[in-house]
Amino acid sequence: MTINPGLPPAVGGFALLASGANFSCEVLLALIGRGYRPRILALPEYPPAAQGVLTGSSLIEDRPERPLLKLGQGIEIAYVPAAAQADFASQVEQRGIEFLLVACWPYLIEPPLTESAGKAALNLHPSLLPRYRGPDPLTQQLTQADSDFGVSLHLLSQRFDRGDIIAQGRLPDSTTQPQRSLLEKLCAQRGVELFIEAIESYPAWHPVAQVD
Repeated sequence: MTINPGLPPAVGGFALLASGANFSCEVLLALIGRGYRPRILALPEYPPAAQGVLTGSSLIEDRPERPLLKLGQGIEIAYVPAAAQADFASQVEQRGIEFLLVACWPYLIEPPLTESAGKAALNLHPSLLPRYRGPDPLTQQLTQADSDFGVSLHLLSQRFDRGDIIAQGRLPDSTTQPQRSLLEKLCAQRGVELFIEAIESYPAWHPVAQVD
């Protein structure tokens, strides 16, 4: 499938849910580089009360999401701790947002939020699922000295990293002895390609159930 650089997704666009981890920063950077800016950048924690409402141009230097906010300047910011999922779901529905894309999120996303997207709620996971599920798959894989690196785009479900797979992509063989930061960057770039292909081809998907 040919990717059309700079072509935004259909009418409602998408929201990116990201934690500020390096992988999520690389995902946002790759999206912007392709001309796909999220309508909303959602973070999992509120800023300190003294800061008030935090925007992409108002940064707190010692917070882990600072690099993500710097990359996302000009994008609307939403804070979505676990207790605020229902409120954010309403916001997603009101805006007509069609896709949710998750890249490093610390807690389970409940059905009211996953179902709020007009078309699909997806997660980018930096491994070839079902191998290396969990919050730190790259460390697991590096520890196992497994050089078969890749990224999975899958539907969100009520079990972490177990939703049906929409697409997967392996990294090139040149990554057999990479640094972790390089792996995160390459997985993010390949994952964004998969996401763009998926939203451009929706609804002609063929989800594949994961087999343990």
